[in-house]
Amino acid sequence: MTELEAAFESKFAVNGNVKLHYTAAGSGPPIVFLHGFPDHGMGWRRQMQALCSRYRVIAPDLRGFGQSDAPQGYGNYVLANLVNDVLAVLAAEKLTQAAIVGHDWGGIVAWWLAIRAPQVVRHLVLLSTPHPRNHLNAIADPANAEMIAYIRSFQAPGAAQMLNIDELATWVADPQDRQALTDSLRRSSPEAMLGYYRANIPLGKVPSLGQLPLVKAPTLVLFGTDDPYVPVSAFDGTFREVDNVTALIALPGAGHFIHHQAAKFVTEQVEAWVERPPSSFRHLA
Repeated sequence: MTELEAAFESKFAVNGNVKLHYTAAGSGPPIVFLHGFPDHGMGWRRQMQALCSRYRVIAPDLRGFGQSDAPQGYGNYVLANLVNDVLAVLAAEKLTQAAIVGHDWGGIVAWWLAIRAPQVVRHLVLLSTPHPRNHLNAIADPANAEMIAYIRSFQAPGAAQMLNIDELATWVADPQDRQALTDSLRRSSPEAMLGYYRANIPLGKVPSLGQLPLVKAPTLVLFGTDDPYVPVSAFDGTFREVDNVTALIALPGAGHFIHHQAAKFVTEQVEAWVERPPSSFRHLA
């Protein structure tokens, strides 16, 4: 364990009957990092270590993952509950607002947090995650059937019993980080992790989301051009969903897990985005 890792605090928040573990470090303006599948809060280790000298960095294990509770039943994993989990973490930290950074499912939660509780999102940063409308449209598009086949396989009965934890961690190159993820996934609930797909992505026809409030926070979207799980076209038109400055950055040749594959670049982009006062985005000159 490095000196920086020793400074990480292991803490808990509570949303109703669900106890949520999170890791925190540093002091200063708060940044909340939301992980996806298959990942955990400490999947943001590199960003947290780089930023904790200037920011209060906070990374929950989403419900069902790591040391957080995993309530039984897919209904526990609907997006309203996941958004409330983030609000519970903010409350535990006595925060009324924070910069929110999300990847994969954490990115989807981050989008919905910015849509449903705009007052708490100071800046919004998404990694490899299109706006929910564009994401569902991409899933519904027959042209993407091969790319999103993994989602349908995760929704199949008995899929949780087929998960291979060691295989799920192979995307992490660093041996220490891979072992930490493997250990965390072994503590996680396979049914819960796949419950995200069952609870929030329709099994049949994908409905239109209709009119949604525009995101108010300045929004930065980073994605890899070679992401095997998300079509690049799903990021088209993102600016139409945001009533603020919106920036999209494509990382040539990068895949889905860009917070690892391009860790330093991602950290630099996050810091450059969140260090600017939100008001400054409104008055570009």
